Amino acid sequence: MNIKLLEAFLAVIDNKTMASAANKLFTTQPNISLMIKDLENHYSARLFNRVSNKLYLTPEGIKLEKYARKIMADFKEMNEAMFSQNKTVRIGSSVTVGQYLLNDYLESLKSLMPNVDLEVEINNTAEIENLILNNRIDVAIVEGKINSKNIVEVEILQDELIAVISYDYPLNKSINKLSDLEQLPWISREEGSRHRNQFEIEMNEMKIYPQVVFRATNLETVMQAVENKYGFTIISKIAADEAIKTQRLKQLNFEDYSCTRSIRYIYNKNQKDNVFISKILDCINNKL
Repeated sequence: MNIKLLEAFLAVIDNKTMASAANKLFTTQPNISLMIKDLENHYSARLFNRVSNKLYLTPEGIKLEKYARKIMADFKEMNEAMFSQNKTVRIGSSVTVGQYLLNDYLESLKSLMPNVDLEVEINNTAEIENLILNNRIDVAIVEGKINSKNIVEVEILQDELIAVISYDYPLNKSINKLSDLEQLPWISREEGSRHRNQFEIEMNEMKIYPQVVFRATNLETVMQAVENKYGFTIISKIAADEAIKTQRLKQLNFEDYSCTRSIRYIYNKNQKDNVFISKILDCINNKL
């Protein structure tokens, strides 16, 4: 039986109504009603009687309350005992997330779970996905595409892949359509990369081939090359945000194309009932 059914049951008792219990547990009244119904079905017993819009425990409900409070107290004690021990959180991230967002999430984890030790793996999304599937890391924050159906994905925030160029790059012609990028030199990723981003993949599918004049794997090298007017590059808007605000870079906008994506935390589906994983995800959510 799901422990949350007992939690909902006790919340209704303590808060007098299902609506108040729903507010307490940050859910909806229909969901509380459904959980109480599931509990009644589980024990084949009616737990509440409604009289003049008030709820009263039945004899079966009174009996269950006694055991439910003991179970919940034991459950709380167990969690406190387990979480008081030092544990290791294995957290991964893709490269952009690792450079621009991960520290904030790690600080949140350390603040809310002071007894954890952190092991961090930063790699491309495909490799992070593989580590999650093989239970080599517990949870990860990524922006790239996930292919496996055995991984749960939860969006944290929105991002966008954009084309950027030096703020004072001398443009001879206006750039209005995606195909206009062929007029500009391109600072690209290393030749033959297996993990190209969606923007580059779709540009290739549309047979748009800007001339590559500079290749690099390091993001800082790419940004410096763009600022030095070697050409344009394709980058996460999160990564380019500060340089755009300080007018070192400017975004190229297209009438016929945009490439939005999301930053998500991911974990293995077989960990969905893991209390420790749930605690990690709560910490990440509290950072939003």
